[in-house]
Amino acid sequence: MRASIFAFFALGAFTQSATAANFRTWYPEYGSIFQSALETHCSAEYEAWTAGLPALPEDYAANGTTSSGQAVVQCILSSTSEFMKANMASAAVLLGIMPFALSVLGSSSEESALLYVIGRRPILTTLLLAGAPVVVALRPFEYKDPVGILRAREGRFYSFNMGPSWVVLALEYLVALASVANVVHVTYGLGVGVTTMILPDSSYLPGVWAGTGILVHIIGALCLKSRLRLLTPKNESLVKSELTLSADKNITVETVPETKRFLALSWLTSTSTTFHVIFGTLAFSSMQFISVRDAFGVIGRYTASVTICRVVLMYELSGLRSSVESSNSVIPSLDDGQDPVDGLKAGPRVFTFAP
Repeated sequence: MRASIFAFFALGAFTQSATAANFRTWYPEYGSIFQSALETHCSAEYEAWTAGLPALPEDYAANGTTSSGQAVVQCILSSTSEFMKANMASAAVLLGIMPFALSVLGSSSEESALLYVIGRRPILTTLLLAGAPVVVALRPFEYKDPVGILRAREGRFYSFNMGPSWVVLALEYLVALASVANVVHVTYGLGVGVTTMILPDSSYLPGVWAGTGILVHIIGALCLKSRLRLLTPKNESLVKSELTLSADKNITVETVPETKRFLALSWLTSTSTTFHVIFGTLAFSSMQFISVRDAFGVIGRYTASVTICRVVLMYELSGLRSSVESSNSVIPSLDDGQDPVDGLKAGPRVFTFAP
């Protein structure tokens, strides 16, 4: 959990540093035009922004700008053709629907929590969350059966032999690190290359979106942890657990009755997923100084990282799923044909995950 919290703050702080480079780096298609307008027509506004001076009162009366950053944006836009403005508006639409589209491709907080709590692989989970900082919207008070997610069902990913365990482990970490590097680079690029109209003086909104995505998954892991109790292994070190594939683990988990803490965390998780998608839509749809062509590149890079991290997570969960299927002590969950009346009975249930 500490690793996930560190990744959340590190990503946000890294993107905040992009503010110092704002209005200096542009996306390639229109970059030269924006730079020429800044040097030719907007040098006074830019110097006031770099010096931290406020916008002049007459600027607000003339065009509604209330800060030096807004004055720079207004000046550049006034020197831009209508065709470029229409192109940037189309790019903003594409970027605005990106958070929702990625939420369809990404992993839910329930799935990532399984790898963290049951699989006990916090470092890999943190890397996957940082490499795919998206969330799937959940309905309040409809938290799924934590072990029922691992049930065999048509269309779910199944584990297959990819070679020796150390090769698979190395490949997982390599792919996850590459995804993290890609997300950090593209998020930083947005921070220095575009301007959000809701906060034109700052460049940290893309980083906040990525960081809060990790935070939502952390809350989901805490929610699942309040519903389960690990019985075995009792003395296994966290390092050994981290370096062991989920398919090779031998774990016994006991579910506990729902508590007020679980209900509160469940509601907080589901509500946070919705607000994260809304916040991402608001932040990305307000971006300026990026063309449609460049926006496709940004969307493609985010999509690649989300898809790759999703594959790695599903591979690990498939290992837990195969363990569930090979165990004789697993009690069917409610959504797998359990008697609805029995499903309402309170009391702990024991699940064994054995290779």
